[in-house]
Amino acid sequence: MQDKNQIAEQQKSFIEKTVNAVKTFISSLDKTHIQTVLLAGSTARGDFFPGEYGGMVDLIVMRRKNSRATAEDIFGANQEPFIPYHCIKIAEGAAKKDELWLEIDFRDAVTLENFEKLEEPRKFSILEGKILYDDGDAYKSELAKILELQKTETARLFDGAMGYINYLLGDYKTDRWYRRGAFVQLHENLNTAIRAAVKCLYYINRSYQPAEDRFFYYSYTLQNLPGNYEKLMTELAKQQIDSCEDYLRREKLFKENFLKYLETFSFQQA
Repeated sequence: MQDKNQIAEQQKSFIEKTVNAVKTFISSLDKTHIQTVLLAGSTARGDFFPGEYGGMVDLIVMRRKNSRATAEDIFGANQEPFIPYHCIKIAEGAAKKDELWLEIDFRDAVTLENFEKLEEPRKFSILEGKILYDDGDAYKSELAKILELQKTETARLFDGAMGYINYLLGDYKTDRWYRRGAFVQLHENLNTAIRAAVKCLYYINRSYQPAEDRFFYYSYTLQNLPGNYEKLMTELAKQQIDSCEDYLRREKLFKENFLKYLETFSFQQA
């Protein structure tokens, strides 16, 4: 598997060219109603890797306080109305192959107050953004407060996830399904515990969890991980869903190699 860091190295020159084109476009905009622009998504992470179906560069554009401007007012018509963001096409060069799609999340300015109310994956997507324009450092000032909030929240979320893991795999819960011979349910509860443990990896790395469609993949490049993480996840993914013996194998592997790592982790290490 090519992880995010390998893709980023492979795509480095392509992404630099792409980002320069986006910066040129941003510099040409009338910013009367624009407070902040963030480069977001895979381009900000460095793993933008469009294939045969193409790809779009994600932007978060924040309007000024009290502005009533719409995305249409600033960027023109939405050229892909079935995508839940404002999509436009810009030209990098003279040829058609040089056209670049932008997917714009147009929103009010992000403040500590409204950030706190967002769902976790949305928090993740905002915090991975890179500032391209920020009039008066308005967002930068809020970001300092948001990062302090993140430290507190990730510690709280870690405690909640660990409590849920212990509930799922505790004697009271597992005995119920053993007595029924319901190894299908025991495997599923273990799968849920594994997902909660991966969330904990994000939290001990002082990060919120990303969206479902990238949740496992990006965990492989977190700084703080159990030993032989890729091999561990591969072995945990193998399951004979109606087998007691295989459940016991997976449960032991998880508890000794994943859960024990989380239980001994100190947030002072992050």
